[in-house]
Amino acid sequence: MTVAAKYLPADLVSDILSRLPLKSLVRFRETEGSESKLYSFGGGHQEDSFRVAVAIDCPLIRGKPFEIKTGCCHGMLCLSIEDNILVLWNPSIGDCRTIPLPEEIGVCGGVCGLGFDPSIDDYKVVSFCEKQVFIFSMKTSLWRNLGELPYSLFYEGVPANGCLYWAASKSHTFADRIICLNLSDETFREVSPPPFDPSISRPIWFQEEDEFVVVAELNLLLWGDSVCVFRQYEQTLWVMKEEKEENGGVRVIWTKMMTIPKISNQESRFRIYYHLHPKCFTKSGKLVVSVMRKWFVMYDGQRYHDLHIEGLGDGHYQKAIVYTESLISPNSIRGMNDID
Repeated sequence: MTVAAKYLPADLVSDILSRLPLKSLVRFRETEGSESKLYSFGGGHQEDSFRVAVAIDCPLIRGKPFEIKTGCCHGMLCLSIEDNILVLWNPSIGDCRTIPLPEEIGVCGGVCGLGFDPSIDDYKVVSFCEKQVFIFSMKTSLWRNLGELPYSLFYEGVPANGCLYWAASKSHTFADRIICLNLSDETFREVSPPPFDPSISRPIWFQEEDEFVVVAELNLLLWGDSVCVFRQYEQTLWVMKEEKEENGGVRVIWTKMMTIPKISNQESRFRIYYHLHPKCFTKSGKLVVSVMRKWFVMYDGQRYHDLHIEGLGDGHYQKAIVYTESLISPNSIRGMNDID
């Protein structure tokens, strides 16, 4: 039996969620043209749990092309299947719910965010299509067009404190700023960035898979309930704190957490730096980092340790997200109009 979260006290739901283990969810393709598979590892924040990966058998996507479209929010995430079916899925309990796609969106390509609106206990899906922002309410089962957004969004949105955060850009092919969508009033704002080192301003060539890219971008992740930003330029990781001001505005405070070393091919004549994506922290505070979407390392504050994950196989993986297990069913998120 699945109990809808709205029938449980808020403090009890928070306590249940906080006790559930953290895992990584990886969409992995072993070789070109082979079938995509899902693996999970890293349960419970414990370092030992990052040593073994377990394949996830999901009948919904078995034998079909699929993609993880969003990050995790309260144990749920969005999957696109064959690029024209969008579902909200809870991997922990296997429940899913199909989300209808309007003609304006057509396919799932632009879906990039899933977050929770605490003001009305609703989960919302965001799609970005040709500069137009669409938002779907799980309670009303309706899409709304929020209008044009003069940004390009990178990666999936990071949900935190009733908002969704993205690395974004106005004019570049890489992310150089942060924008925030308040899910309650459905308005966007640009977030002041950390005080990066102004002396480090030129792009650096990084290798991502088998290609070379000029990277000056920002990557976002969570540390508890706080948003963190990682800058590829100087390999610095910052944590954000927001404080409400008397005039109704929001003051952003950034604290530098660490600088992590670059990883390269060690060639002195033509050194190549590898593209890094910090993913999460272990219970002991070590940082788990994805390297070129090919392997993972763990940084302990002094040096890297390779994570030899048994069962994951060789080759590149297409996406790695962090999720927290929950008992919330996508089918329990209903509005008054859905109650018989």
